[in-house]
Amino acid sequence: MSDKSTWVTIEQLDTPLCDVFPGTKTDGTVRMWVLIAESFLGLKKADLESMEHAEMNKYIDSLDEELQRVL
Repeated sequence: MSDKSTWVTIEQLDTPLCDVFPGTKTDGTVRMWVLIAESFLGLKKADLESMEHAEMNKYIDSLDEELQRVL
């Protein structure tokens, strides 16, 4: 799991990834990435806004780990 330095805030969900993480080469948002990952993995859409900061980031990290495993 990634460290907390890469965690995002709820306010950053609709910010382009290239603005959140310098060096990233996409203008897609964290929310878009989550929706695509959930769709690819066949998961139900999560309500990110209802999650606490740590819970939301752990969920995002778990999506990333699962994608890394299957790709």
